[in-house]
Amino acid sequence: MEARIWIEAEHLAEDVDDFCNVAVYLSTGERYALNVWTFDFFEVARADGEMHASLPVKHLYMHPPDLFVEDLSRETIEKVLIDILERGRLPASCLMPIEAPDVDPGLRFN
Repeated sequence: MEARIWIEAEHLAEDVDDFCNVAVYLSTGERYALNVWTFDFFEVARADGEMHASLPVKHLYMHPPDLFVEDLSRETIEKVLIDILERGRLPASCLMPIEAPDVDPGLRFN
């Protein structure tokens, strides 16, 4: 199985080093969209609290991203995603619906 990976941070005008979206296109036709945070960003997000929580519980919980990584470099993200794919599958909750638009149509396998 082959994979093509799109990393949002590579397509933004500003430098992003804490969180971004990642799309994974597999040669099987499946497409995944993941919200990826660095370990360092967790502390920043934790200090801010859960953005959708009511004030009394804002700092008592947080909805996690789909994946935590050391950094947002292509090298790290590719290594991690390939390891996950070799050992199983990406989370079904990250599977993109068939009708969802492509982040880049050139990522699809023919």
